[in-house]
Amino acid sequence: MDIWHIVLNTLSIICALVSFLPFLDFKHWFFRVFDFIRLQLLALLVALFIAGLFFSGTSIFLETLTRVLLLIAIIYQFFVIWPYIPFRKKSGKLPKEAITLISVNVLQKNTDHQKLIGLVKQIQPDILLTMESNLEWEKALSELENDFAFSHKIPKENRYGMHFYSKLKVKSCQGHYLISEEHPSIEATLVDKNGTDFIFWGIHPPPPSPTEKPTSKQKDAELMKVAQLVRKKKTPTLVSGDFNNVCWSKSSRLFSKVSKLKDARLGKGFYSTFPVKPKLFRFPIDLLFHSGNMGVHQIKTLPAIGSDHLPLFATFTITDTGHNTIKPMEPEVKQEVVSIIVEGKEAAQEEN
Repeated sequence: MDIWHIVLNTLSIICALVSFLPFLDFKHWFFRVFDFIRLQLLALLVALFIAGLFFSGTSIFLETLTRVLLLIAIIYQFFVIWPYIPFRKKSGKLPKEAITLISVNVLQKNTDHQKLIGLVKQIQPDILLTMESNLEWEKALSELENDFAFSHKIPKENRYGMHFYSKLKVKSCQGHYLISEEHPSIEATLVDKNGTDFIFWGIHPPPPSPTEKPTSKQKDAELMKVAQLVRKKKTPTLVSGDFNNVCWSKSSRLFSKVSKLKDARLGKGFYSTFPVKPKLFRFPIDLLFHSGNMGVHQIKTLPAIGSDHLPLFATFTITDTGHNTIKPMEPEVKQEVVSIIVEGKEAAQEEN
């Protein structure tokens, strides 16, 4: 067997095995990162499988083992991303009462403020949520304040600042520090164009990565804390922001299960938002979840604004003002959520 067959088989086996690492219950960023690159890994697996058909080695056992592993990994990856493949028909004409939203991580060090300001003035959203917005961004965004009836500002210099703007009536709005004093979130009770109350959450938990948090504990804990709070209320709810979490991950699915919110991307597409460059490596981490009595009619990414994230745009309406009865959480799920929150708070305390 020549060197090329060894390299091809070795790479194939490694790529097949790492495909299953996110399935394991490990919080370290090394295990989580393979959740983020599923689309890219799937493309590589397919390419390796095809290459293996044209380059056969002398060991039939090794060749067969490699192809079987690749095939299993391809089927598994496809199974995970299948619910997000766009098979639903696009909505027709938008209802007059549709609410428009722009949610964007602006990148704190991005000084090209006018790109976002121009985009907002062009689209005229009803709600604008910015993340990583500090005092410099707050000053720049003051140019938009005449376009919005309400604003809530939490400027921070640690890349976790957050600003919320609304043209809709706001009954209440408050900032939360659910897990760490470094990472705010915003909860607002708004009134839609038909006079119906709904709750909007803007969140930005910290990611597991070599340059941020060593594990996903704080991120997972914040997601579970928001899910708990959402579940307790019967008001229609929408949660948006930079989740630092891909939509198909175990923690995203648990967030949906606990909060009883739906992932807006299901059946509509991936709409990958990060990183802007290179485009080939993008994955969806700016997410949107909504109550069953809300309908998301449109979701898409907007042109780049100089950030490493693309802005996420959505239109939605409240389709049913009735209150659904929420069954009590299963004991094992409740215990899992409590454990995740405790681990996250402990991780935040250790960091301080």
